[in-house]
Amino acid sequence: MSEVQAVVFKGDALKKLKSNLAKDLFGMTKEEAIKKGICLDCKQPAMSYCYSDAGVREYKISGLCEKCFDQITGGGD
Repeated sequence: MSEVQAVVFKGDALKKLKSNLAKDLFGMTKEEAIKKGICLDCKQPAMSYCYSDAGVREYKISGLCEKCFDQITGGGD
């Protein structure tokens, strides 16, 4: 039997992995979406779909508006 080895990403390697994943999934990085002021997922003006302080904070973390974040995570209503 072969052994399974865990791969650990840290620092710049982790940032690059997250950016590449976002680009593959959404067509842009979180940083690009935030710079444009749009949601990474729906591509709409993010602040139009952030209804709470928590939603605004989450947008700054994930690049997702509150509406999309809630849909993806099953949160919200």
